[in-house]
Amino acid sequence: MKALRGILIIQSALALSICIEAKAQIDSLRLDSTVFSAARRQLVDIVPGQVTTVDMAELAAMPSVLGNSDPLHFVQMLPSMQTSSEIDAGIHIQGCDHQHNLVALDGVPIYGASHLMGIFSVFNPTHYRSMSYSTTAVDVNRLGGVIDMHTRRTVPKQLGLDASVGLVSAQGTLELPLSSKSALTVSGRGSLVDLLYGNYLRIEKVALSYGFSDVNVSWLWTPTAEDRISADFYYGCDGVVSDAGEGGMSLDMGWNNLMGALHWTHGDFQQSAYYTRYTLNAEATQAERTAHLPSSIATAGYRCGWNSGQLKLLADVAMHDILPQDPQISGAGIEYEPQEMLRSFESTLTAGWSGAIGYNFEYSATLGAQWFLSAEKKSYFGLSPQLAGTWHLDGGDKIRVNAGVHRQYLFQTGLSNLGLPFEFWLPAGKYGAPQWSVGASVAWNKPFETFELDSELYGRYLGNQLEYVSSFQDIILGGYSLENSLRKGTGYAYGVNLMLRKTEGKLTGWAGLSVGRSMRVFDEGTYPSNHERIVELNMVGSYKIGRWDLGATLVAAGGTPFTEVREYYMVSNTIISIMEPRNSGRLRPYFRLDLNARLNFNSRGRVRHGLNFSVYNATAQNQEIYRSVKFDRELMAISYERMNLGITILPSVGYFIKF
Repeated sequence: MKALRGILIIQSALALSICIEAKAQIDSLRLDSTVFSAARRQLVDIVPGQVTTVDMAELAAMPSVLGNSDPLHFVQMLPSMQTSSEIDAGIHIQGCDHQHNLVALDGVPIYGASHLMGIFSVFNPTHYRSMSYSTTAVDVNRLGGVIDMHTRRTVPKQLGLDASVGLVSAQGTLELPLSSKSALTVSGRGSLVDLLYGNYLRIEKVALSYGFSDVNVSWLWTPTAEDRISADFYYGCDGVVSDAGEGGMSLDMGWNNLMGALHWTHGDFQQSAYYTRYTLNAEATQAERTAHLPSSIATAGYRCGWNSGQLKLLADVAMHDILPQDPQISGAGIEYEPQEMLRSFESTLTAGWSGAIGYNFEYSATLGAQWFLSAEKKSYFGLSPQLAGTWHLDGGDKIRVNAGVHRQYLFQTGLSNLGLPFEFWLPAGKYGAPQWSVGASVAWNKPFETFELDSELYGRYLGNQLEYVSSFQDIILGGYSLENSLRKGTGYAYGVNLMLRKTEGKLTGWAGLSVGRSMRVFDEGTYPSNHERIVELNMVGSYKIGRWDLGATLVAAGGTPFTEVREYYMVSNTIISIMEPRNSGRLRPYFRLDLNARLNFNSRGRVRHGLNFSVYNATAQNQEIYRSVKFDRELMAISYERMNLGITILPSVGYFIKF
């Protein structure tokens, strides 16, 4: 019971803070990239299998909850990506784990990409000008997809402000031209959740406190027509504190993200030098024992690329300093040998060639060569060939085929694989050989007069996967070993995605259906991944009438897997649980409807302002997030109960201004 409760309080503390806040809520170089802008009223223009670049002005037309049109929410509503629930901060593309994707800021990795476990990403949408998205990683060492945010590429002509304040957060972006060739953009954002909702932050009678803040600074200089020099800085931090609950455990957890980068583009040559870091400090106290669980990852790197006609060349070198989870126990006489910082080196050379055959077929071929030096000074070499082709058929139809091998040299693991902040990173080497995958997809795009139909069939095999099998109770009671906590195996994923889009008119949006499996194969058997949803339906709509912009999003999905308890009993005041096969149970289906209405006041000159009204979980669904064995001390009884979110519906209102 204590082991389950320990994990549950950590997860639930974060989950409820999500629930409260949420309810209150490379420029593409590829020939076949899709780019769309605000010139045409539509919510999304994407062909599955392609790199898509989204203008952030279009993202503002997305239905927004709590006044935020979050970029990660945008891609999560597409059929190829699983929508996060209230206890899932991960980004799961075509059955891959969260760790398999690259989330980046102008190509620089961001390792902790979410505030509030996914309800807010670390990307303040008003600071960026575009976002590129792909379900297949190209030019980077990842098994899954890529989400890359891009800052301004041109110097603004005049001062600009984009700000909003709501019930749970406030944010603002200031664009300041320094000259005709340079500009500075500064953004800040902070949480107000404790100020307005502090009395309601409770789970199982445990009081919680949560807050986050972040800041972005970007500088741009265009000294010549061929040169663009820019610098980016990002810092964000989160904190969760809980009192001791029924299980006698209190929690104090903080995590932060720091990134700095310098970019220089000269004609067809681009280069970047960067440093990015993610740090977690967690402290849990129970029965006069305190567990300190620090971990961190930092990467310093250099990346350059050259394009000339059909040829593309890229080079990427990086040094990783990783501190895996380093448990230290006080008050119990338990000592663990301190973890050492693991330093590894990663380098990649990539060559790509793209072209066309006739008027109806485009192709691209890419070959990546990697060398990785582990902390134990062991070398790994790999090749990643990838092929893609697009046929343009009569009537505007498109058929696209992707196939290739992908490699990844970093692992993320921990008490879950859902992108939660207490997960930690490991380099390939001592704990596991580099990950790899083989995958292929076929996509078809069929345009109609005002609709488009997209479909995609995909399959992936995942090699050298790691899974963490220890619990928090193993750490605090002694007997924990990181090496013994990891299991090695494989996995596979397959499925089909369908999306029907309305691209023009006052009513725009899409409906997407995903059906697929995401399985893992370890010594104990074959079972679903923690994040698998066999069926998921996403619907997004936006309607403009007069000064009102109305919007709605709907998610209906099957329940995620969990390991059910078969039997439970008490021995010497300790609950003993006998478990069913791993991930053989399913939580109840997930359903959520969010509503949004934006009232635009009459504009004066360049000034635009108005009010944003929203309702998170408008149908008041009491979502099941966990199941737990509980002990009632008064009745001296043990029960196995569903755990639901405490607050089912919450409206919000906010004010925005832009000029």
